[in-house]
Formats: sequence, C-alpha cells, structure tokens
Amino acid sequence: MAIPLIRTAARLGICLVTALAVCPLVPASATAGAPADGSPDIVVPRDHPTIQAAVDAASPGDRISVRAGVYREQVVIGKNLSITGAGDGKTTIQAPSTLTPGEDGGNAIVEIHEGASVSLSKLAVSGPGSGTCDSGALDTGIRVLGGARLDLGHASVTHITDTPAAPCFHSGDAILIGDLPVGTGSATIHDTRITGYQGVGVVVLNEGSSATIERSTVTGHPTLSTDGIEFVGGAVGRVTHSTISENECREPDTACGPDVFNEFQHAGIVGDAPGTVLEHNRITGNQVGIYVAGTGLTIGNNDLRRNSYIGIALQDGSFTLRKDRITGGTHGVAVIAATTDTDAVLDGVKITQTSGTPVRTFECCGFTATATVNP
Repeated sequence: MAIPLIRTAARLGICLVTALAVCPLVPASATAGAPADGSPDIVVPRDHPTIQAAVDAASPGDRISVRAGVYREQVVIGKNLSITGAGDGKTTIQAPSTLTPGEDGGNAIVEIHEGASVSLSKLAVSGPGSGTCDSGALDTGIRVLGGARLDLGHASVTHITDTPAAPCFHSGDAILIGDLPVGTGSATIHDTRITGYQGVGVVVLNEGSSATIERSTVTGHPTLSTDGIEFVGGAVGRVTHSTISENECREPDTACGPDVFNEFQHAGIVGDAPGTVLEHNRITGNQVGIYVAGTGLTIGNNDLRRNSYIGIALQDGSFTLRKDRITGGTHGVAVIAATTDTDAVLDGVKITQTSGTPVRTFECCGFTATATVNP
C-alpha cells in the first residue's frame, strides 16, 4: 500500500516515523555581531575576491557585505556570520560549472554546518547545475546540517535543477534542513522567493529539526513533478502568510493519481509532527494543498484554491480545521484512515465549487474515518 507521505521518506532514504512528543521550535536567528560604527567587517570583492575567501578570513561574529555581481562559487560556512548582498537580483551566488561534494557527500551551492548560526539576506542563490542525474547532480541550493541554524530573508533560491532539468532521485531541493540519518538543522525563512526547483522547495528532516517560513513564496517547476514544503521524520514547522503553488505531477508518471492508497500525489505542504502550525497561507494549483498525518498539528485560516485532487488531506490521527476556505478541486477535505482510526472536526470551514463530495472519508484495513462539520 503506497501512502503519499511515505514517498518523501523513500526518496530521502529514511523510514518515516511520526514524532510522539512536541519538538521545540527554535528560531534560527544568527548571533553575528557588528562593529560599533555599524559598518561591515569585510566587503566582497573589495577585501576578498570571492565570498568563500571572505568567509575563510572572517572571525566568528563578523559581518560580510557582498557587492552587486554574480559569484560563481560554492560557499561553505562553519562559523557564526552575517552575509548581506546588494539585493535579490543584484547579488547572486551562482552554481559553478563543477560542484564539490560537501560534508555529507551532497552537492550544494551554499552549505552551513558545524553548529554555525548564519544570516543570509538580500541575495539570490541560483542554479542550474551543469551536471546530470547520473553525474555531478545539483542536490541542493542551500543545505543546513550538523545542528546549524539559518536566517534567510529578502532573498531568493531559484533554478535548482540539473542540465537539462529532469526527474532525479536525491536531487534538486531548493533548501534542505537536517541530515541523514538523524542529524538536525533549523531555519527561519522570511520574505523569500523559492522557485523552479527540481525536487522540493523546502525539506525539513528529522525529529529535532525545525523551520519557520513567513511571508514567502514557494512555486514548483513548470515541467517537473515537485512538492512545496515538507516536514518529515518528525521535523516541526510553522508556515504562515505564505504562498505555495503549482506542485503537481508534470512529466508522465504512472504511479501518480488520485487514489490515496495506491497512487502518489504531489502536495503544497506535507507534515507529520505535533507542534506544526499552518495558518493564513494561500495554497493554489497543487494536486493536494495540505497533506498531514498524526495528531497535534494546528491548521486554520488558509485559502486553498484549484488544488486538483484534495484541498486538505488528514491521515491517521485527530485533527481540527478552523476557518479554512477551500475552492475547487475534486474534494475539499479528505479524512484518511490507513493505519489507525482517524477523526476530523471542521470548524467554520467553507468549501465551494468541488466536482466531488466536499468532505470525503477513505478507509482501509479495518480502520474508520469520521468527519464532523460545524457551521
């Protein structure tokens, strides 16, 4: 039996286990300092020709200012720093022609590790990589692992694909937080644009990893099958006032379809851990808008439109939806019992213009699914 939440775990090579305890959500604000006069410590390329050279020369707590330009390099950061560009669209860290594997063997444009707290702002991180799925694949735009923390703001992560862009296992995630098998990372992502990725926009991996995503946009690739934001393996997240769109089966995929038990669906947001909060978001044009499993998630006041199969799918747990607005698609809400009895309360949820039953239950293997709809 193929449950959609398991697809991400299989792609990442892990076993998906729902967390049994709430993981604390730790803001990923950098601890970098600044001189008393407010000026940056280091300026690129005035003081150093590359961003990596500036990082290597910096002391923990330094600020690095990067002037406008395209910097074709990988950047690896293992100390507390603040790096500020001249603006998204002006300062770009571009994937070089040849990628060097990082600490965990993956190829990332920017890697943050060794417990560092790093602030990146007013810049773009961009592919594509020049490799292919078989050789030199671009795994990630920004990689956060080894207990590191990232604050990413007023930035963009775009075109995280190989050349040519194609479906590729273990490749093309715009931002990946946490590492295999049990490593963690955390991030705050705000006022940031994430587009054109080959795999997933943001993946937060493992119990103990966390991310807060605010006032940001996550938009899938126009020709490839993608997912928007995934909290998997017990990772906790908060997504608010953001737009997540256009994550669907694009290329021919015989495994993809509306059957929640035997086929796969691509989703705007996926989550499985208590403490996760999904509120005040606009979620449009995905196959499933929100797909969650477990108990103790907070979901409310989201605007979901044109999600072709299901607006919100609730699997294997107890759920309450509050004041979500769902328009279009086959079903507004699906309550799915696959491995345990599942119940959902819809409190003030408005569902309109669906082609099928607005609220649909799916049951398997002797388990029951129930939905209570309150005006």
